[in-house]
Amino acid sequence: MKHKNLKVKRACFVLVSSFILYGYLKYDHVYNPTYVITEDEDYFATYSNGKIYIGDHEYINSIKYKIGKNDIIVYDERNGLDPNMQIVSSYKINDKDIRNEILEVLQIYESLYPSKWDRTIETMRLEWFAHNISHSFNYKTDHSDDVDLDNDDQLKYENVKILNKLLHL
Repeated sequence: MKHKNLKVKRACFVLVSSFILYGYLKYDHVYNPTYVITEDEDYFATYSNGKIYIGDHEYINSIKYKIGKNDIIVYDERNGLDPNMQIVSSYKINDKDIRNEILEVLQIYESLYPSKWDRTIETMRLEWFAHNISHSFNYKTDHSDDVDLDNDDQLKYENVKILNKLLHL
């Protein structure tokens, strides 16, 4: 019985994955970013739906009262042993244009405030996509609520660049 349930789960996964792939491949997509880097003292940038706040935990906690419903919080943890940028509640962001806007903003942030953090847009897209898929299947939701774009995962997602080309992420 256990073996049969596993086969059913695998079949469902393949079916759902096929629909997801079809959805990404069925049309050409034009990306028009709308982000703007600001000089504001509270947030780093605006994007099509709100503001993007980037900072350490202490900073984010100090300005939480200003953060709106559609605003994005990114914890800057680039100075640790495994430098990373953590996008809070990333599972809620399913629009790939918005994901692209946020990732491009993170790259600009890194260029303005250089660190040991070293990620490519392509691998961050794949990691975020994998987190969202995992979350949508209620798999390890405690780990997939927020995407943690750390240096160690660069190599993991670099090895699946062909998937990125197939999905047009």
